[in-house]
Formats: sequence, structure tokens, C-alpha cells
Amino acid sequence: MTNGSPVLIDRSITQLESLAAFLTEEVQQPWTTALLPTSERRLCKEALLTISVLLPKLRAVRRAQTSSADPRPPACRSCDE
Repeated sequence: MTNGSPVLIDRSITQLESLAAFLTEEVQQPWTTALLPTSERRLCKEALLTISVLLPKLRAVRRAQTSSADPRPPACRSCDE
């Protein structure tokens, strides 16, 4: 991945978390049941499900990048080095 990838991943995580919070609030509002058609509520819930699957994957990629950022090879615990 390129040098800009960690920034892009962090930004994507932040934006998806914001979108999930917004959609959750929209779906949970009492007026939503009366005003939003069933198809739109279903789409919001499907989007939330997709985000809930995507966020852990993006966080895992971020963790992998930060752990691979250390250029030193792992220390050999059984060696005397």
C-alpha cells in the first residue's frame, strides 16, 4: 500500500462511524416509522449491516499496517542474539 493509505483508512473509518451513527439515529427516531417508507427504512438497516461488517475489516487492516510499520524483524526468543 502507498504511504497515504493509513490516512485514507483512518478517514474512511471515521466517516463510516459517523454515517453509522447518523443512520442509527434516523432508524430509531419515532417519526421515522411514520414518515419513511418501509423500503427506505430497510435500506438504512442494510447499510448499517454493511458498515458493521466493513468497519472491523478496515480496523484490522489499520492494525496490520501499524504492526508492519516497525522495520525490525521479530526477535528470535530461542536465539542468543
